[in-house]
Amino acid sequence: MSELQGINNKLEKTNANQGYVNNYILSLKLSNFRNYQSYKAEFPNCPIALIGKNGVGKTNILEAISLMQPGRGIRSVSLEDIAYKNCGNFGIHINLIKDAEKHEIGSSLNINHSKTRKVKIDGKFISPLTLTDYLGVISLTPLMDKLFIEGSSNRRKFIDKITWIFFSTHAKNIRLYEKLIRERNNLLKDNILDKIWFDNIEKQIVKYGSNIISDRLKVIKLLNNEINTNSSNFPKADMVVKGEIESKFNNSSDLDLFKDSFLRDLFDTRSKDSFRGITSIVPHRAELEVRYQEKEILANLCSTGEQKSLLISIILAVAKCYKNYCNLSPILLLDEVFAHLDNNKKESLSEEIKNLNVQAFMSGTEESDFMTFNENSYIINLDNSNNRRIHEH
Repeated sequence: MSELQGINNKLEKTNANQGYVNNYILSLKLSNFRNYQSYKAEFPNCPIALIGKNGVGKTNILEAISLMQPGRGIRSVSLEDIAYKNCGNFGIHINLIKDAEKHEIGSSLNINHSKTRKVKIDGKFISPLTLTDYLGVISLTPLMDKLFIEGSSNRRKFIDKITWIFFSTHAKNIRLYEKLIRERNNLLKDNILDKIWFDNIEKQIVKYGSNIISDRLKVIKLLNNEINTNSSNFPKADMVVKGEIESKFNNSSDLDLFKDSFLRDLFDTRSKDSFRGITSIVPHRAELEVRYQEKEILANLCSTGEQKSLLISIILAVAKCYKNYCNLSPILLLDEVFAHLDNNKKESLSEEIKNLNVQAFMSGTEESDFMTFNENSYIINLDNSNNRRIHEH
């Protein structure tokens, strides 16, 4: 029996009575992906630290795993830019263990045939939107460090990426909704006065927009409840989605009445919207507001360290809620998170991850950043082949 098999067997026995479906990535294979012409690795079902010099490809492995979800991964770049030396194609293949069953999942791009990536599960082509039915990937990366001080669109994308791991239809609703908004805006810009055309588009906007609002607010409620009912060494974040249409949704006791009101608003604002060529009263203009609960201040007014801690608090709440709500263990991706924490916060985050009992992929340049984990954690050194348990003697 290999060391990885031994770790997985031990952890599967530990997880057997936890009340949720155990989910983890058994292996990863890359071809023409970023700096890897080819790469293969097997993983244990535990926290995994990828260490190595800057530029060795730690984040690239996390990015590959993040593409096991809808969207464009943790870097959110054009897919053709991901290909090794701009060769125009790449492939990602994982073996996923879900409830003791193995699933083969592949994601690939061949720019000569299509600009969209193809996804296969167990040999059958599927929509990337279906990936959330198999696994939930939760990420925290340096690119998110300015989340609270950047534009509101990034915060909407943040909450939407979280929402669609809870509700697999959310990603599809977002895609269809955005397509309808573009169609309505084009009618406005071109001064097309076709009432039937407008009516049909706006009915669909109400349908998908209402689902988007509802799902976002459900997830926000779940996260706030989790943060408020659990103690942690990280600050409590208080989140709310603000917007004119969201306020009407919250104040409405009947969904059908809300949809009627939403539809009237779209009709009433046609004339005003036509001057600017935009759709003004809809979910794509919502604002995710985050407060540092104990200090009662907005996150954008907090220090850099406090903002990072608030993000960690939210991501941990997402992972805990996902286990409880979806009855499935998530996959955590933490890129260069430990390197910027003091020793107290490192220990606290390590303890949180161990208590979550999930597979977590973490990156860093120093092995010492991960010494707060126990022996049921694993280090993969990308500078050499020295892969082993943490605290191995």
